[in-house]
Amino acid sequence: MKEHIVISGDLAISCYGLLEENSNFEVVCEDEEDDSIWCEGNTETGEPFTSWEECVEHLLGMYDSTIIEITAV
Repeated sequence: MKEHIVISGDLAISCYGLLEENSNFEVVCEDEEDDSIWCEGNTETGEPFTSWEECVEHLLGMYDSTIIEITAV
């Protein structure tokens, strides 16, 4: 699976898979208790994510722990 790195501030988040309209996202955080599956797309727009950058920026605001990896599933 091809890795796409998204830089946000001082973070480098590894992203894997293809973004599709029906993608869910496996989110891996530094604190493994915060790991989860994100199924809601972009909750600000109600639309699917259109880029890994959009996905990362949105999800960074949704988790208390630092995100280290996101995989589209």
